[in-house]
Amino acid sequence: MARIRALMNRASSDEGLSLVEVVVALMVFSLIALGVGYSTITIVKITEDTRSRQVATNLATSEIDSARAVADPFDIVNGSYTSVVGGTTFTVNRSTSWVATSGSDVGCGSGTGTLQAKRVNVTVTWTGILSTTPPVRTDTLISPDDRINDPTLGTIRVSVLSVAGTGSSGVHVTIVPTSTGAALTEPPDNTDTDGCSYALKVTPGTYSVTLSRSNSIDSAQVGSPVKSVTVTAGGSVATQFQYDYAAQFNLIYAGNASGVKVPTNLDTTYISSYGTYVDSGTKSQISLHPFPSGYAGVAGKYVAPSTSAPAGCVSVDPAAWPAATVNGVSLAAGVRQPPVAAAPQGQVTMNIPMGLATVKYSGGAYLFAISATATAAAGDPGCGVSMTYAYGNVLVNGTITAALPYGSWTLYSSSSSSGSTKTAIPVSSLGLVSGTLGYLSGNVITVDPRAAG
Repeated sequence: MARIRALMNRASSDEGLSLVEVVVALMVFSLIALGVGYSTITIVKITEDTRSRQVATNLATSEIDSARAVADPFDIVNGSYTSVVGGTTFTVNRSTSWVATSGSDVGCGSGTGTLQAKRVNVTVTWTGILSTTPPVRTDTLISPDDRINDPTLGTIRVSVLSVAGTGSSGVHVTIVPTSTGAALTEPPDNTDTDGCSYALKVTPGTYSVTLSRSNSIDSAQVGSPVKSVTVTAGGSVATQFQYDYAAQFNLIYAGNASGVKVPTNLDTTYISSYGTYVDSGTKSQISLHPFPSGYAGVAGKYVAPSTSAPAGCVSVDPAAWPAATVNGVSLAAGVRQPPVAAAPQGQVTMNIPMGLATVKYSGGAYLFAISATATAAAGDPGCGVSMTYAYGNVLVNGTITAALPYGSWTLYSSSSSSGSTKTAIPVSSLGLVSGTLGYLSGNVITVDPRAAG
């Protein structure tokens, strides 16, 4: 009886769970709740991704159907657009290529073989796509109603790319026979959004392909570039151009002084990471191909050493002057102005530094500068190509400031604008403007782009 009473007393006791037991219970509950919540979120995401994939599949199928509905496969080009469905943004990308007889894909500017069909590939992605979910992809082959390549005729494919490497559209393409071939029965269209144009059913022979578009220029600084192609019977030939809207450069020569006389026929060399380009005649503006890396402008005609001109003419380029000690002064290596760049149809200012010399001479009206050989002590890297620059009727009773390309020069006066008869101006009538490093020896003046190191 006492044992039963003791058990009943324990059952009616106010003792509960300890704090440790409560914490453990809460932890177990939290783990279970977290697992349930994560599973729920994952299920929701997978459900949304599955729904989005179904929508993406419908969009891809619709895009393929739209491409098949185009009568002319030449009108099917690369493209991209977005579509919002149920609050989700879908991106549809269409890429195209030609399939040649070899079965390989070829572009309008590359590859070989006759054109057989157009391959269209559609890729669809969407916002919130799971990292483990691949994009929706589908493709198709579209065969033209008529045979593209006649066994007795050929095809010319023209690719025009912008400086960004994308297609340059709206470019007029002219194709004419040269030594052989025949006039086209149907002129090619302007380039499409992929930068492509085609000439079909072309008589075998050699043809010139010419581009033109207002305010446009190719990578060789030619406004209407021309390339030659040879067409064979049943064949397809491709040619590629880099052609874009020009960038405008506003030029400032010897901008570190005012009232300076600059040669009227000055050559200017534009140096880029793609090579050098020399333009003749002094200008205040020039249009150049818009290379993203830009150009450094150099006064004078730079001529790289070659077998025909072993010495070239490198002294006009400040970067050609090595570090040296001249007349007891330690000089750092010369450097060009930093390159400047402008986007297609953009504009920028380009400073072109020059050496400044004073001339006080009244023995003739017209001033000329002719490249000369400097003394070895001057450290001039040299110009082995004769350069003559004319300043016009600038010699007056007084002192003028003449801008010279870097290097060594002999200055002459003449009574005629043609300079048929010239008289060397003595060194006693020459000087250097403060801030211009240079040397006078005999009747030769050397202007040096370097600075004290």
